[in-house]
Amino acid sequence: MKIETIKLWEDRDDVELTTFLTMPDRFLPNPVKKPAVIVCPGGAYLMCPRHGNEGDPVAMAFAIDGYQSFVLEYSVAERAPVGKALFPAQIIDLGKAILTIREHAEEWCIDVDKISIIGFSAGAHLCGMYATTWSEPLLSETFGVDSSVFKPLSAMLIYGLLDYTIQEKVRKANPNPMLPPNLNEPTFGCIDPDEEQLIKYSPIYHVSKDTPPIFMAAAIDDGMVPAIHSIKMAEKLQNEGLPYELHMFQYGDHGFSLGRNLIEPFRDEKAHACAQWLPLAKTFLMHLVSPETTEKEKNPFAMVEK
Repeated sequence: MKIETIKLWEDRDDVELTTFLTMPDRFLPNPVKKPAVIVCPGGAYLMCPRHGNEGDPVAMAFAIDGYQSFVLEYSVAERAPVGKALFPAQIIDLGKAILTIREHAEEWCIDVDKISIIGFSAGAHLCGMYATTWSEPLLSETFGVDSSVFKPLSAMLIYGLLDYTIQEKVRKANPNPMLPPNLNEPTFGCIDPDEEQLIKYSPIYHVSKDTPPIFMAAAIDDGMVPAIHSIKMAEKLQNEGLPYELHMFQYGDHGFSLGRNLIEPFRDEKAHACAQWLPLAKTFLMHLVSPETTEKEKNPFAMVEK
């Protein structure tokens, strides 16, 4: 496996893309180009721990199944120069990652039409914003290329913050001692953003015909980002007639990642029910990567000639 970390911006050391690539066998004359997955860890936009349970382990979990995998360390307050963590800097970071992968597609044996993104918590917010705004002018104007090159095959949003209007009500009604009082400042530039800002940076309000298929998973007992975020997003997608999957687990709280016990992940009896999101997500991706695999999923009655 080729593991390499690449700086995405020449003048910065904090925004990096790490590869987890299975390189083609040199004895195969025509290797099959592979789908890719970009992983965006969480961290409340304060940090972005690549080596944590939402980074490298997730990338390797997809690499096992033949995906060319990546982990994106995007702009966060802990590492970025002053002011550089303000949204939508992270969307631009993810756009740069997509462009970098496309530039190396031949070398890395990647099908550029099959690049998916997956995020956790704040990383899910980023992926949600990217999935719902990639066709808007921000990326095409920033990089001077047609917006079509930024389109992801799909987005997987795991316990994501998808509506800031909901989250602000929760934050003010039930302050979480684990989070700093100035949590919003690195992202919004202020502690108490107004409703216009909250809506502007909430994926649910940007859903359009250009939104790719969305996979979501969350836990009902999430004490940090309520599961209603994912439910409301699913409702929006359903009303718009867009493809999605939503998987709600009774237990898991926030940050369950791969659903394994963090101290002893090698013990099967310590795996949680929410760990099942991963095989579900892989099936979701399989149907998109290989559309012919959906045949057996179709309603047999829908295929009966009338």
